[in-house]
Amino acid sequence: MHFSVRALFLFVFCYTVFFEVRASENDRDIFIHSIYVVGDSISSRSQLDQTRFDWFDIMYVMASPMWEASDFDKPETDVVQKMVRNHSYSEGDFGCSLVPELIARAHFDGTKVLLSILGDEEYNLVAEDPERRRKFARVISSFVAKYNFDGVDVDWEHTLDLELHIALLTDLRAALDELGKPTVLRNYFLTTAIHSWRKYTCEQASRLCGVIDWVNVMTYDMGGGIWGKTPSHNAPLDKIKKDLKNWRMFPSNKICIGLANYGFYYRGILPGEMSDVPLGEKNGRYFDYTELTSLVSNGWTESYDFCAEAPYYYSPDKTEFVTIDNSHSLQLKLEWALQCDYRGVFWWEFQSDYFPAEAGFDFARHPLIDPIAERIHADRSIWERSSDSNSSNTER
Repeated sequence: MHFSVRALFLFVFCYTVFFEVRASENDRDIFIHSIYVVGDSISSRSQLDQTRFDWFDIMYVMASPMWEASDFDKPETDVVQKMVRNHSYSEGDFGCSLVPELIARAHFDGTKVLLSILGDEEYNLVAEDPERRRKFARVISSFVAKYNFDGVDVDWEHTLDLELHIALLTDLRAALDELGKPTVLRNYFLTTAIHSWRKYTCEQASRLCGVIDWVNVMTYDMGGGIWGKTPSHNAPLDKIKKDLKNWRMFPSNKICIGLANYGFYYRGILPGEMSDVPLGEKNGRYFDYTELTSLVSNGWTESYDFCAEAPYYYSPDKTEFVTIDNSHSLQLKLEWALQCDYRGVFWWEFQSDYFPAEAGFDFARHPLIDPIAERIHADRSIWERSSDSNSSNTER
C-alpha cells in the first residue's frame, strides 16, 4: 500500500514542529547507525516500500543540485534562483525523482536525512575564496530548507585541504544555524566524510569539532582498490585500529566508523602481488556483496586472515579472489567501535547488499546491514530500559 504523499508531508510537518527538540536531544545521546544512499541509484518506489527506515538514525543522501565554483561569482539572488527556486527533482519512479518521498518516509519513521554533497577540486575553488564560500553555504542551506533535509554532509576526499575544509564547514555551520533560528525548535546537522589516513593537529581538530556534529571516518578503500598496484584487504580491522590512533585528538563522540558492504574483485593476481599497471586497468573492479552468493554457490571459499581480522574469498582454482567483509568481521568492528565509545557507525552504501523482499515478507534483506542494525537496536532497548528504570528510581 503506497503512502499518500500529501498526508505524509503533513505528518512530517507536525512531527518537526512538535517533536524536534526532544528528537535532537536524543539523537545526540545514542550510538548512531547511519548509511549513505546515492540518489541516482534508487531503483524504484517498491524499494522505498521495502526499506526499514527505522533501522537507521541518519541517511546521507547524495542528491545535491549541479554546481561549479564559478556559479558563486554571480549575484546570490541569481544563484538561489538557479540552484534552489528553479530546481526540481525530475518526475518518475526511480533515482532522484524519489528523493522527496524518501525524505518524507524517513521522517515518518523518525530517521534524519542529510544532503550529502560530493566534490573535489570544485570544493577547493569555492573554499579558497571567502565570498564564494559564504555564498555557497547560504545557497546550500536554502536548498536544505526547500526539501526539508535535516542538515548537510560534506564529502570532500582526494583534493581535501584541511584549513580550507574547516573554513568551509565553519561557514556552513553559521548558515545552518541561521536557517534554524526562525523556529528555534530545529537543530540542523553538519557532518563530513574524511579518509582514515588524514592527520590533524590538536588545534585543527578542536576547530573542526567546534562546528560539526561528527566526522564519518572512511575506514575502507584501504587496500589497492582499482587505483593502486598491490591488492589487499579493503577494510582490515588491524589497519583501521592503527589509523584511528592518529585521531586521538578528536573526542570519541565526534567519530563515526565506516562499514563497507562492498569490496573488490581481482583476477590473475594474488593478495600482496604487484601489478605493472593500476589494478583497475587489468586485474580488478568494484564488487558488491550481492554478487557473493553466486560465487559461493559455484565453489568459492572463504579464507579468514586472523591478523587483519578480515576475510578473502577465493575461486576453486585460486586464480581469482575477492576482498569483502562478512557478518563475522563486521561484528568485530562493531564491538570495537562500541568499546572505544565512538559516536556510531555508518555504511557505504545502501544498494551494495540489497536483496528485494521475498514472497511473504514486507521488507528487503540486507545480509550485512541487518545483523548490525539488530544488535545496535537490541543494545539501545536495554539502555533505554535501564535509563527509564534509573529515572523512576530517582523520582521515587
